[in-house]
Amino acid sequence: MKKILMLLAFAGVASVASAQQTMTVTEYEVIQVQDKYQVITNPFWSNWFFSVGGGAQVLYGNNDHIGKFRDRVAPTFNVSVGKWVTPGFGLRLQYSGLQAKGFTTSETANYVVGAPREDGSYKQRWDYMNLHGDLMINLNALFGGYNPNRVYEIIPYIGAGWAHAYSRPHTNSATFNAGIINRFRLSNAVDLNLELSATGLEGKFDGEHGGKPDYDGILGATLGVTYYFPTRGFQRPTPQIISELELNQMRNQMNAMAAANMQLQQQLANAQQPVEVEDTEEVVITDTNIAPRTVFFKIGSDKLSPQEEMNLSYLASKIKESPNATYTINGYADSATGTPAFNQKLSLERAQVVKDLLVKKYGISADRLKVAAGGGVDKFGQPILNRVVLVESAQ
Repeated sequence: MKKILMLLAFAGVASVASAQQTMTVTEYEVIQVQDKYQVITNPFWSNWFFSVGGGAQVLYGNNDHIGKFRDRVAPTFNVSVGKWVTPGFGLRLQYSGLQAKGFTTSETANYVVGAPREDGSYKQRWDYMNLHGDLMINLNALFGGYNPNRVYEIIPYIGAGWAHAYSRPHTNSATFNAGIINRFRLSNAVDLNLELSATGLEGKFDGEHGGKPDYDGILGATLGVTYYFPTRGFQRPTPQIISELELNQMRNQMNAMAAANMQLQQQLANAQQPVEVEDTEEVVITDTNIAPRTVFFKIGSDKLSPQEEMNLSYLASKIKESPNATYTINGYADSATGTPAFNQKLSLERAQVVKDLLVKKYGISADRLKVAAGGGVDKFGQPILNRVVLVESAQ
């Protein structure tokens, strides 16, 4: 998120002799840059939560189609504890289950309850639990950025665990778990959750086998609440604020340092050349060298500001004074932000946009301008100074 704040400073000067008051208005620009996707990594004990919910679930086993759907609906509940590592990714441990209902054609099958039904089948009912760990992915935060006041968020999850039957015989099974959490914000500390879950189990868990390795499934829906322990939420990095006045001061300082460096290099080169004395006619030679010119950019951007375009108009006039000279346009990015690959690409794009402006707007021959990408650097001091393009005479 980029904000432009205009700060006005007023100074009144009173004149005793004339008894008049004069007001001076100084206007300058402050640039504030903030990325909606960027947050500070939270400490270990931050953003922990506790959830509890209840609802209904249905078992899908080998012979469960014998019974009516409503007769297979069983109560379920879940208890979870977890942590959001980033706004987009979280981890949790959940205890879920309670009861499962099914049908079988065998009187000796596990968990049979009651007398045989009219069609000769039997009802099954047993208590169980499923303990599983899940990876949660907040799609809204992942694609829309972090927003602690967002009312609704959709959170898919995937995980694995272990199921155990409390009823005899005590069967166990590995589980695969997936689902979707529909999260509704009630306050900073409390959410309302509608969770749709799917669990895959080994076919042996309901006591019936299909003659070969097979799997059973459980589909469920629960409604619950989540409480977030303090400290909750994520902090954004402190936005970088710099005024246009400060930017000009740094630009002038860099230009002065670059010019002094070039002067020293020229003096050293002259000192190394042998001195020859001969009679010659006086010839006026235009110095094709220019002190390195700086062009600054905002964080993560390759767009030229109006101020920088104005500076480039002066640079273009100096280049035109030496029509045979060539120049190098060196692009840089600050290494404090972005990956090396991103910074390398960004530095090249910054250098290219300066060249394109000089060629298309001011008619400088493209053959006289060489583009170079310096990638992410930290050699000019503050990060703002490393988001720069330097234009200098080619050696």
